[in-house]
Amino acid sequence: MFIATDIGQKLRSALDFGAVISIIMLLTALALKNYETNIVRAQLSEAFMMTSTVKAEMVVYRAEHGDWPKTEAELNNSTLSKEKDLGQFVDHMTLNENGSISTFFGGSDTASVLSGRQLTMRPMLVSGSPGSPVVWACSSYSAPDGFMPSGPDKTDIEIAHLPASCRDY
Repeated sequence: MFIATDIGQKLRSALDFGAVISIIMLLTALALKNYETNIVRAQLSEAFMMTSTVKAEMVVYRAEHGDWPKTEAELNNSTLSKEKDLGQFVDHMTLNENGSISTFFGGSDTASVLSGRQLTMRPMLVSGSPGSPVVWACSSYSAPDGFMPSGPDKTDIEIAHLPASCRDY
């Protein structure tokens, strides 16, 4: 009888230990996933920061010429250059048709889910009011009622890695 109780206690202790190890492994896996998500979001934020100047220049160009620039040379913007080393994670930016801008990710420190991929920002105007303020849409985010998006969305980053402002719900 004494032996059975001792074995039962050892078995319960082993099961408790196994449960604790399982919980620690689960928490570690969740923490690593959260860490990776935060790294990707931080790297994406660099693209938002870099495109802010270009977007302002695009709006000024449109106000002066009545249309979006067709080439990077028309914009006279050195930021939109493949030769320019832009940031730690942003490799280069390009001007697409109808005013959309693509930001390409690259570099040795870039997260693998972003490396070689692009994020597109598209201008949107109020339908029937070409002089209205420009609102910029990230990725495939659809236009709110009354707005008309311009330019193609060339984003090829998985939607799970995009911030909420770039997702269409």
